[in-house]
Amino acid sequence: MTVEYTDNDVSAFLAVLAAMLLDNVLQLDETVGRVTDFVMSNKPDRDTVVTLQSFDRIKQEFEALGDALARYAQAHPATPESGEERFRLGHDVISGITVADLKERLLNRLLPSEDQPLLPEVSPEEAAEVGVDVLY
Repeated sequence: MTVEYTDNDVSAFLAVLAAMLLDNVLQLDETVGRVTDFVMSNKPDRDTVVTLQSFDRIKQEFEALGDALARYAQAHPATPESGEERFRLGHDVISGITVADLKERLLNRLLPSEDQPLLPEVSPEEAAEVGVDVLY
């Protein structure tokens, strides 16, 4: 049995991925809030505050990616399968991202230069960590 995907199927799948990503952002935000409250109650040093700010930045990027994915899923079925409009769709979605560094990285991935790989290289150590849950 073969399964044919239509644009609606793809859009629905992308919308579900966007919703799940944004759900995870909410969980991350709650967790970071609890960690921040705990750390701030113990007079944190500068490095700890910078680390907490890094978590907030990651949250903002995940949120922006989820929003962009949702916008893409919504616009996908109404966009012709090929041509200038389809090409512009990705750029239009990315242009709506407010995190400047993330927007630049996405555009660089969308149109990589010859010396830039489409996907970053992952070391064997990093690859081994993917999918590993750490319990405390």
